[in-house]
Amino acid sequence: MSCHHQHSHGVAPIPTNESQSLNSDVLTTQVSALNIENSPQDLAKLFKTQTTKYQLIPEIRSDADNQFILHIPFQGSVKLYSIILRTARHPNHCPRTIKLYKNQPSLDFDSVGTTKATHEIEHPQIGVEFDDDLPEEFVAEDTFVEHYLPRRLLTGVTSLSIFFQNNWADDDDEVLKLYSVELRGEFTPLTKDPVVTLYESAANPADHKNMLSQETKNYQNL
Repeated sequence: MSCHHQHSHGVAPIPTNESQSLNSDVLTTQVSALNIENSPQDLAKLFKTQTTKYQLIPEIRSDADNQFILHIPFQGSVKLYSIILRTARHPNHCPRTIKLYKNQPSLDFDSVGTTKATHEIEHPQIGVEFDDDLPEEFVAEDTFVEHYLPRRLLTGVTSLSIFFQNNWADDDDEVLKLYSVELRGEFTPLTKDPVVTLYESAANPADHKNMLSQETKNYQNL
């Protein structure tokens, strides 16, 4: 796997592994995106399993220009360690500047310019380069890029919004292409303590009569 990461004060990132994948903890039916050409049903297929990770279908494409926003809700709270992306390699279609936003599910193109990103990454020009002479299984491992994330900033995440801001060609007329997303980290289910409401209902004369009758009966049985 090709790994692109940012060092912090010379400290190497902590490696991740497949057991830390959070893809099964994504609410895939509620994943949404702004400015994509695809149908909404395609978005759930971005979060592949280990058996489907090499599939190139669907190809998520931006619509009107070289930007799109992806909203990813989780089934609980997560601490993100890394994000693994598989994109196109061609500069016309490969994303460059990618901004991550923690717990901003309503982020759109009107607010993204005035909302501070939680973290920003630069995606390298690495990805799928189609060749008609190569079968799909040969477009393999080195087309994935893992970005290590600052764990102190991306904790308590219930939703992640990703803004794909541009491409390497810096050409607004070209579209971005994305094939898969894998998120790695720790997952904590959301727990809600039951709310117990204590109240005293209005007295019911019939209840009082039944209680007296029961007490009399118990007394007679002594």
